[in-house]
Amino acid sequence: MFFLGRGSQSRHQTLLWRLVVLMLPAVFHAPMPALPQSSQPPATAPPNAASDSTAFLSADYLPLNLGNRWIYSKAESRFKKTDTVRIEIISAPIIRWRTWYIFSQLPFAPGLESANNVPIRYDTDTKRFVRLAQEGEVPLFPAGEDSDANFDASVDENGRAVRNRVSYLTCADCTDSGMEMVFDRGMGVTAIQVTHPWGTESYELKSAEVNQRKFGDPIPVNKPKEPGAKPTGPIISRADPTLSLTVEKKASGAHFRLKVKNPTESFLSFNFSSSQKFDFVVRERESGFEIWRWSKGNFFTQVVHNQALLPEQEWEFEFFWDFKDNERNDIQKGEYFVSGILTTRDPRESEPTALTVP
Repeated sequence: MFFLGRGSQSRHQTLLWRLVVLMLPAVFHAPMPALPQSSQPPATAPPNAASDSTAFLSADYLPLNLGNRWIYSKAESRFKKTDTVRIEIISAPIIRWRTWYIFSQLPFAPGLESANNVPIRYDTDTKRFVRLAQEGEVPLFPAGEDSDANFDASVDENGRAVRNRVSYLTCADCTDSGMEMVFDRGMGVTAIQVTHPWGTESYELKSAEVNQRKFGDPIPVNKPKEPGAKPTGPIISRADPTLSLTVEKKASGAHFRLKVKNPTESFLSFNFSSSQKFDFVVRERESGFEIWRWSKGNFFTQVVHNQALLPEQEWEFEFFWDFKDNERNDIQKGEYFVSGILTTRDPRESEPTALTVP
């Protein structure tokens, strides 16, 4: 079965004699059946099957759920070698007040050939999958007027649209470059063919576990590492952030600024038990007695959630303290210590900073 979209007929005619034709396994040996993929005439292709060339893709063509995983067989015509590629959604942190799904890798997506820890979400407003990059949110699969790519119905060898199947096509009329990526509704990416000047590169889905449904061959369990094996590095880092506190004394009070920085190249995931993220505390220097706490008297929503700090990024919290204690009385002259706190379930506290009043 061919999976060339109807928008790439010129590529089909030009390259068919020299390209490796992508084929899905004839049968998925699955405990639960895969979605139906019967052939239909192009004129009766169902909605969301991209019967017309479009820049959009509905959310169920790449299911986003923690634990979803796909295993592909990767082949290259240049070196005649085959590799196994494992892709998994390993975390679902809240970043900038939105839930993102962290893919361990996605090497066939444009611009992500060697990337790890890829944050992805589906934007319902633009009807596109987006990824988080340094410049902000960018389309995961660029398509439309600003790109040479689009989504189109996948067709079989007779040119008939295949139900619940969509192709993502780049440079459809090129003879020595371009890509076709096949999406099956409810399962994700099932086949990819990339054309290079030197030949072709292809991915074929062998097994998957999507939304707790299993397809294809059993997914192998990762074996424990051999003693002495070198670590490959964490994907979601368990390292501690760097906390730095600055105290700027004023005539009528002091300005506190707490910076929380992720010093690693991985995501730092933090668990909070409420909407509170930070705190400031002032203690007497000699006795350690607490005289003021920013959060005292404030109300916070009691909701457990995770929030991630991007690599090499930082959070900043600040407050102006007016030299009054928790009872709103003026404090006495003397020596104090100020601390900033990241109020995770296991709170992190900065090194104390000395403050003399007045």
